[in-house]
Amino acid sequence: MYRSLKTRFRTVFAVRLVAFCVSAAWSLAGTPALAQGICKPDPANLRKADFHYQKALAAYQEGLNNQAWKLLGIARKVEPCYAKIYLLRAVLFEDERKIDSAIAAYRYALDIDPDVFPNAYYSLAKLEVSTGRYAAADGHFTRFLSYPSISAKLREQAQLAALRNREAMSLEDTSVPFRPRNMGPNINTEYDEYLPLVTVDDQMMYFTRRYLKEGNPPYLEEDFFFSLRDTNGNWMPARRMAEPINSTENEGALCISPDGRYLFFAGCNRSDGMGSCDIYASIRRGEEWGRPFNIGAPVNTSAWESQPCMSSDGKTLYFVSNRPDGFGRSDIWKSELSDGGIWSKPVNLGSTINTSGDESSPFLHPDGKTLYFSSNGHGGMGGMDLFVSRMDENGNWSAPQNLGYPINTYADEATLSVNAKGDTAYFSSDNLDGFGKKDIYSFALYEQARPSSVSFMKGFVYDADTRKPLAARFELISLKTGRTRVASVAASKTGDFLVCLPVDEPFALNVSFPGYLFYSEHIALDYAYRDKPMRKEILLQPIRSGMSIVLNNIFYRTNQYAIEESSAAELNRLLRFMLQNKDVRVEISGHTDNVGSAALNRELSQHRADAVAAYLVQKGIDASRIKAVGYGFDKPVATNETEEGRARNRRTELKIL
Repeated sequence: MYRSLKTRFRTVFAVRLVAFCVSAAWSLAGTPALAQGICKPDPANLRKADFHYQKALAAYQEGLNNQAWKLLGIARKVEPCYAKIYLLRAVLFEDERKIDSAIAAYRYALDIDPDVFPNAYYSLAKLEVSTGRYAAADGHFTRFLSYPSISAKLREQAQLAALRNREAMSLEDTSVPFRPRNMGPNINTEYDEYLPLVTVDDQMMYFTRRYLKEGNPPYLEEDFFFSLRDTNGNWMPARRMAEPINSTENEGALCISPDGRYLFFAGCNRSDGMGSCDIYASIRRGEEWGRPFNIGAPVNTSAWESQPCMSSDGKTLYFVSNRPDGFGRSDIWKSELSDGGIWSKPVNLGSTINTSGDESSPFLHPDGKTLYFSSNGHGGMGGMDLFVSRMDENGNWSAPQNLGYPINTYADEATLSVNAKGDTAYFSSDNLDGFGKKDIYSFALYEQARPSSVSFMKGFVYDADTRKPLAARFELISLKTGRTRVASVAASKTGDFLVCLPVDEPFALNVSFPGYLFYSEHIALDYAYRDKPMRKEILLQPIRSGMSIVLNNIFYRTNQYAIEESSAAELNRLLRFMLQNKDVRVEISGHTDNVGSAALNRELSQHRADAVAAYLVQKGIDASRIKAVGYGFDKPVATNETEEGRARNRRTELKIL
């Protein structure tokens, strides 16, 4: 559908251009044309025509555009083939955003006198790029650069523009799969809908709507809306978010943290603002959002800060700002949140991402390493294009990849978000025959532009005895790198939680609450979990004598007792437990399967328990608080007849003494 619309637009323009060349009247700019495009001025009329042209130019320079139009009309009647008349008409058309007419006026002026004003070729080429006429622009860039008298600075700008125009031609020749689907009348209306964002569990969509609100007189309001999926997976009629998120003040660019607990947005021209626009936050408690608050310095400054995006681990806020010391007009920055709730001094994402132009609308996928954003500084189709960049293990960003044509066009493509699974993207457009102005669309994202797959775990945390919900802290830690990928807190009223689960590496899940034994689980997902998220009910045991848990993320080499490096996350969690509960004495016990003799297994299990105890003592825990015991295969928790059962029996336990 998109390509057919674009083709139809070009066809209409081509017809108009032919009419301009062969008819007695020029429909786009109202200019008469001579046969075969040849138009030579009569020298006897030039002086009088130039007199009116100069007066028109003076009127334009004073901002009197209507007067300039009238004077140009007089000049054109005196001498319709005076090229400078059409150059000024082109500029006036540009001011009125009548780009087709401006292009036609430039072309007509240069048809009359190809050398009347060399810079006109540059202006014409830029307009042609902005409307997707790449081949025509290429010829006009080349003609402009052929003039030896142009300034070095302008030549450099034109050479870069010409290079990017050829990149656009190449992108157009190698199109990518793109079949946008309108989200339908439950989401879209006659008004503007934009900035779509789908939650990690794919059950809720947030977006912004600009609509006419009742009043005396009615006025345009910009509010946040949301829609839920029904049991059949269809989007239900959208509802306006309640106060205090929506207000009578200016707010936009909504972002929800992947765990659904934190909401960020940009608030502009507010009484508690530090600049023109600041970033605000709200915390969800139960089913209600708290009153938004300005997150303050150093994120917000006297400059413009907007378009927030939170990483899946809840630790890094990405945003856009025009603050000093950037690379261009607006750059993407990031700030880290400490355990104490303090934002770090923002850091620019660097010259790989940011350019001398504008970068905006960052969307970091829940995989934590795939960044989508918009830019007019990297090579593309013209205007703002959508790009993707990926972070390596050292935190460096790859060279941005243009998402390609026809996802990107000569128009501005400003925002994109991608679902957790990574196969569906959402965007807004006013160029696709929607329900109104801007509508929200989805499309299947082609393979090369997809992020890493992310599933999720959804569940509840309860007291094992009373079933009381617990606002427990949960952490998802990479067993490869030791980095905490997600850290958040379950809802206090319900105990529910939502956590992203990347499917490309093993993780340790630790859940803890003061006064309780922590919960430990080893998670290694395969790609089947993209379509089958995990759902869990976690029961935390109160700390009392006799209670025990399995330390599921302590690992040893086969038939050895040296602890593997991937056990660091679990050992650190155990250490924190001992430090937080100084009056607790524990038993660390080792257990094996039944392969081999009883004596060898008891010796191996004792050595393994001793290794864990030694780690705690080395970190400052009093040895009198720890008892290490090896039980061999005397206490199985599963059958030893299967490999799965034997794996469960090979374990390390913590018991309260």
